[in-house]
Amino acid sequence: MKTVFGVFLFFVFLAAGTTRSEVLSVADVSNDYRLYITAWHADIEVVPVSINTITVTYSCERGSGEQPGADESGLRVVSSEGSLPELRKSDDKVTVHVAEQAGQCRMTIAAPPALETLVRINQTGSLDIQDWLGALTAWSAGGDVSLSRQLGAFSVTAMNGNASIEFVGRSLDADSAATAANGLVTLSLPNEPALTVRAQARWGEVLTDLDANFTRETDDQSSWSVARLGGGGAVVTLRNLNSDIVITRNAVAD
Repeated sequence: MKTVFGVFLFFVFLAAGTTRSEVLSVADVSNDYRLYITAWHADIEVVPVSINTITVTYSCERGSGEQPGADESGLRVVSSEGSLPELRKSDDKVTVHVAEQAGQCRMTIAAPPALETLVRINQTGSLDIQDWLGALTAWSAGGDVSLSRQLGAFSVTAMNGNASIEFVGRSLDADSAATAANGLVTLSLPNEPALTVRAQARWGEVLTDLDANFTRETDDQSSWSVARLGGGGAVVTLRNLNSDIVITRNAVAD
């Protein structure tokens, strides 16, 4: 119900704007596929669905608006490569590509949550990813990256924004990481996860409300605050180049 409500709100937003929405879809996507999402300027929400179909709903400042007028030669552009988002499916991957010519876009991508997923925003925009089971790589050059109710392994980078992860699993099947260059890094955890947390805030502090013993460790002349929670497990590496790292207990019931 929450996902449906979120998509409903998205359509309300589009109806109130000046651009029209478009919907792209591909079916028969098994868990063996990888999902690649790349954009230059986009606010992207990725939400789970229970069917093996990927649906992309988007609205962009350019590409879906009015066509430009003619130039001095009397010619006008009626179609431009990359002016609209593209959704393509091959033998082993599905690609959502938004070129720079599309302008600033707002997108909701609904996909099976077990897919290994790689998301990249090359210039400006935020990422909001919910309830993901598969391995996830998310990178944004200019915006926040937020993972809500994350269950799978993750690698998150926010170059000019906050990196926020709400992890709700008991353990991870692979090492994970979160990095921010000009924003906060926040990680929230459930009670008694089996994880090892390594944190380094070069020009800030490592803050926590966990009842855990953090020790100081050195690796290649770098100093880390390390805690082995629940006896330890996969390593979650948190790094902030210019600000703080906050590690808290989340509100998910056990």
